[in-house]
Amino acid sequence: MTFIFALVVAIIGIFGQPVLFFMGIGVALYSWLSTPKQYLIYRDALVLIYGKPRVKAYPFQEIANLELLELPIGNRLRVRMANGRRIMLMNKDPETFRVKLDEALDAFHGGQWTPGEGQVIEHERPAENQLGESSSEDDNVPY
Repeated sequence: MTFIFALVVAIIGIFGQPVLFFMGIGVALYSWLSTPKQYLIYRDALVLIYGKPRVKAYPFQEIANLELLELPIGNRLRVRMANGRRIMLMNKDPETFRVKLDEALDAFHGGQWTPGEGQVIEHERPAENQLGESSSEDDNVPY
């Protein structure tokens, strides 16, 4: 929505206010390059796809722990990196995404992945019979 609103402001700026045009284009570019459009879980990394030229990969060996946060604006998944940096993921179903990311981290670390100290878990992991099945044909594709 921010991107669309910024483009509308830029179009209004074309018809009279050059300052609005540049402000609208600036906010649109910022929104395009800083808001993830897609999250992909690979065998060895979490990949965030932003606007067209920007893709950021986070290798699993750099992930320290996962936290599912219940906020007034909705649930969010926070990924804490080994270097202390944090990434907030805002997807449609953070609980399912966390389960899938936990599964991929467990598989990457050979079933020995234990989250870092101080992990806050608001929701327990579902039982094995409640998890969805995954394909074993090609593990190098996103879940």
